[in-house]
Amino acid sequence: MHFSDSTKYDLLTRVIHWVSVLMITSVFFSGLYMVDLDYYSPWYQTIPQWHQLMGISLMLLWLYKLFRLKKITALSALKTHNIIERRLALIVKCLFYVLLFTITISGYLFTTSSESHAVILFDLFQLPQLFTFSSQNIDIMGLIHKYLSYFFMVLALIHALAAIKHHFIDKDNTLKRML
Repeated sequence: MHFSDSTKYDLLTRVIHWVSVLMITSVFFSGLYMVDLDYYSPWYQTIPQWHQLMGISLMLLWLYKLFRLKKITALSALKTHNIIERRLALIVKCLFYVLLFTITISGYLFTTSSESHAVILFDLFQLPQLFTFSSQNIDIMGLIHKYLSYFFMVLALIHALAAIKHHFIDKDNTLKRML
């Protein structure tokens, strides 16, 4: 990967970042909302399908983003960033990828691993069932999906607060690079 002293990320990187923010927020809050739906709710079938479709789309977007890392020129760290901030930023970035893929895979397995019914999204396509698990293991995958999602959102909040800190306290271009 090459490094650049450019003042902004390229347009595609910025679009992927902000589309990801919208999708992650939507998929998180739809997940919170749908667990309280009862069978008679008009949203009982629709919200889970949107949640699953958006989760799969998000994973595909991040796979593209991951493969794109090899081809793009990364921005050099700002001189105002100390070594601890640089390392923390790298750790958080890696955690975002690991968490997103773990959350998506656990959600996929949680959704498709029951023998009770096929998962068909909007009458368009069926999610293939790769494995069948016991109800206890399905519950564990559901808990992994849930708690890692909470952890992801806490990490995203810290990430956003760090960008705001850089903008208002450090008065550097960290946030402006992504706008």
